Amino acid sequence: MAIVLSAAKVPAYLKCGFFGGTGSGKTWTAAKMLAQFIRDYLPGKRLAMYDTEPGAGFIAPMVKEILGTELLVIHSRAFSDLLEFVKLCETEQHVGLIDSITHPWRQLCGDYLNAKRSRVASASGRTETVRLTLQDWGPLKDMWAKFSEPFAFGPAHLCICGREGDVWDEETNDEGEKKQVKTGVKMKTETETGYEPSLLVQMRMQGETPVQHRAFVCKDRFNELTGKLSGAEPDIEFFRPHLNRLDLNGKAPAKSEGTAVFHAGSGPNWETIKARREAVLEEIKNDILLSYPGQSAADKTAKVNVMRAAFGTAAWTELESDERKWPLEKLTEGRENLKKELAKNGNA
Repeated sequence: MAIVLSAAKVPAYLKCGFFGGTGSGKTWTAAKMLAQFIRDYLPGKRLAMYDTEPGAGFIAPMVKEILGTELLVIHSRAFSDLLEFVKLCETEQHVGLIDSITHPWRQLCGDYLNAKRSRVASASGRTETVRLTLQDWGPLKDMWAKFSEPFAFGPAHLCICGREGDVWDEETNDEGEKKQVKTGVKMKTETETGYEPSLLVQMRMQGETPVQHRAFVCKDRFNELTGKLSGAEPDIEFFRPHLNRLDLNGKAPAKSEGTAVFHAGSGPNWETIKARREAVLEEIKNDILLSYPGQSAADKTAKVNVMRAAFGTAAWTELESDERKWPLEKLTEGRENLKKELAKNGNA
């Protein structure tokens, strides 16, 4: 099916993000700006909060003072609840505040790791060595997209708050020595989430007595505020140039789903196969140990001979580490040969 090109439209929904260090004022400033946004641009709407800290009770009086209505809230860190919260904001037309986006990302990673350990355990593998690896980030990012895509394309005004994390890079000095150096800061969550908001704000705490909270705009896709630093304790007036550019009577962009270029397959994943290999190797060890439990020269010689007869090698390291030469199927076949050899020797 051919794609259709159409004229680009001005965004209709506010998609913003606030991040910063401890005490930088990200939650307070975001909630104040959103409440004032509703008051000035969307009268009659409600402010709803997905609260992981929990911090809703601290900002609720301020929100009610601005709007005259209670702040709606769900206290959770579950990724599944985050997805439901975004859907609810779309259907009920609430303006949504998500604070902190760091927690559901961490819980999603934890849930994935627990599921991975469960798969390994079901295949009789060693769960204590299971960690998230490079191969896991693909499925994790695919699951995270169930949030990030509705955030970017969905018909709801949404704001995410996140903790501040460091950006590191490798630097080589004049003597050729390499070291890790801090090159910047980012929102502490899934690495690409910071790219989703159209308005991304870093909150900063400056001064000593009294401490002042200021907003630095890292990104404004309208380019009205990019690179600008607010005065102390900013409110909607600082952000209004961005808000004024939104087409609040417009619609969310229609996202083409396209067609799949890869087709679905079936079968166990690599972690399951790896765990099954470990289980078969453990059984091979046990078969030989039960037949030749001693450490005498005769037993050691018998172990070498039976391994060579069954596998063509007596090098255990080769069986254990060379997955290509010794895939699960070949190890399983080798174990059957081993049983036959042991039976010939009267050790079955």
